[in-house]
Amino acid sequence: MRALKRPEGINVVPLIDVMLVLLAIVLTISTFVASGAIKLDLPKAASAQTKPLDKIEIALNENGEIYWNATPVTQEQLITKIKALNQDSSVSVRGDKKAFLSDFIFILDQLKLQKIDKISIITKRDI
Repeated sequence: MRALKRPEGINVVPLIDVMLVLLAIVLTISTFVASGAIKLDLPKAASAQTKPLDKIEIALNENGEIYWNATPVTQEQLITKIKALNQDSSVSVRGDKKAFLSDFIFILDQLKLQKIDKISIITKRDI
């Protein structure tokens, strides 16, 4: 009796295993990169600009946490940083739509006390 010859070919199962591991690594890394930004749900406005023009940005999230150029600061630190600005500085303020109005007013009040009039409020464009 004669044995049948098995056709030889490329085994793709190890290749699929390697590709799935690489896919898992890429998805894990991209999740960590995406979570680095400050999460804010901005209110909408028809006249919103697509990009802030200023280098100084103060952000306020829904929990009342304040960020100076993406670095968390306390209210006292914010006051110190605002006092270091000159009157010609321009500042962008981003506030979550669920943030307390009193926290937002605190930021604007501190800017006005230093006579900083170039304040832009960042919103999402309402299409």
